[in-house]
Amino acid sequence: MHRRSRMLVQVCESLAEPQTRKRETAALSEAMAELGLSTGTIVTRDEDERLDVEAGTIEVVPAWRFLLDLPESME
Repeated sequence: MHRRSRMLVQVCESLAEPQTRKRETAALSEAMAELGLSTGTIVTRDEDERLDVEAGTIEVVPAWRFLLDLPESME
């Protein structure tokens, strides 16, 4: 039996503003904890970094990379 993997994704143009960074990372971290996921992704226009949060790890990736790495089928 094929088990469906879950991907938690948040999208925003940029995390450059401290208020935006705090809001987006807090919301994603809370969702990760609620769903029992240790990773989450924030898709931005061009930022690339890895953030360690209480719930696990948030990968911040530019939209082009996210789209290239997306599996062909998300069954």
